[in-house]
Amino acid sequence: MKPDRKVPATIRLSPEVSSAFRATGHGWQTRIDAALKDWLRTHFPSAEAGH
Repeated sequence: MKPDRKVPATIRLSPEVSSAFRATGHGWQTRIDAALKDWLRTHFPSAEAGH
């Protein structure tokens, strides 16, 4: 099975989030992706939310 295809994106992160994830070393962007996927399991973002 092929791994999920990633799409390039530019996002703005707070300095605290950026520093914390970068401090974990190589693969920090993958860990942000995993954290966002985890968030999506329990939240249902809506296009109508205005964010």
